[in-house]
Amino acid sequence: MSDDGGALKQAQQKAQTLLDAAKEGSIIPFRLPGQIEEIVNLLNLADEEAKFAAAEAAKSAVPVDMEEYIQEESHFVGHMIHELNTPLTSIRGYSDMLGSMGELNDMQTQFLGIVKQNSLRMQNLLHDFRNLNKIRKGTMPYNAKMDVFKNIALKIEKDLKSRVEELNRQLEMDIPQGLPMLNLDSELLGEALVKLVENGLQYSAEGTGRVTVSASGDGSMLVITISDNGIGMTEDDLKMLGTVYFRSDRDEVIAFKGNGLGIPLAYGMIELCGGTVDVESAEDEGTTFIVRVPGMV
Repeated sequence: MSDDGGALKQAQQKAQTLLDAAKEGSIIPFRLPGQIEEIVNLLNLADEEAKFAAAEAAKSAVPVDMEEYIQEESHFVGHMIHELNTPLTSIRGYSDMLGSMGELNDMQTQFLGIVKQNSLRMQNLLHDFRNLNKIRKGTMPYNAKMDVFKNIALKIEKDLKSRVEELNRQLEMDIPQGLPMLNLDSELLGEALVKLVENGLQYSAEGTGRVTVSASGDGSMLVITISDNGIGMTEDDLKMLGTVYFRSDRDEVIAFKGNGLGIPLAYGMIELCGGTVDVESAEDEGTTFIVRVPGMV
C-alpha cells in the first residue's frame, strides 16, 4: 500500500498538477511522456490497492463500496484524458509547423522527431485509456451496421502498413469469398483486431517475423484467425493474458514500450461485438488468436 492517501489520490494530485501546467502553457514536451506514464503506474497500483482492500474487507465482513470506487476512478480518468488531449494536440501541431518553417540542422530535426513521436505515443495511450474507461463504465458507443469482413480486413491492412514497414515484418491477409455477412460495429471489431495483429508484429523477429490474418465461416459464425511466428507465451503469461496492465517480464517483451492495455481492450471490444477469443501459444513457437463473432442468420 502506498502512502499519502493511496495511489489513486496520488495519481489525481499529479494529474491536477499536470492539468494546471497545461492551462498555464508551461508543459515541457520532453517531460510529458514520463509524467503521464507515472500517472499510469499509479493507476495500476490503485487497482491493486482496491483488490487488496476488497480481500481484506471480505475477511473481516466489512463491506467496501467497489462500485463507488470504480466510478470515482472512471470520472478522474475521463477528466484527465479530456484535459490532456488539448495540449498534446497543440504540441503535435506546433511540431508540424516548426518542421515546415525552414531547414533544420540534424540535431534540431532529431529533437523535433522525438517530440512528435512521444506526443503521438501519448495520444494513443490516452485513446486506449479513454476506451478502457468507457468499457468499464458500460458507456462504450456501439454502432451496428451491415458489413463484410473483407472491408474490415482491408482497413486493418491500411492502418498497419506503416507499422509493418517500421518493424520490418510481414502481414499476410487470407480472406476468401463467401464469408458470413456481419451486422455489428465493424470499426470496433477492426480496432480490436488491429491490437491483436500489432501484438504479433511486435513480438516476432525482425526480417522474418510474419503475421497471418485468415477467416472462415462456421455456420452463421465468422471465425477470424490471427497467427504469428513470434516468441509465443509461457503458461504463466497465458494465465495472465487479458489482465489490465499485465506485461510479461521476458526481455523480448520489455524491449518494446507498452502499457498492458492492448489485449484487454481487444477482448473487451470483441465481447461488445458478441464475440469470443481463444488463444493457442507456446514459448518460442508463436501465438494464434481465434476470434469468433456472430454473422447474420
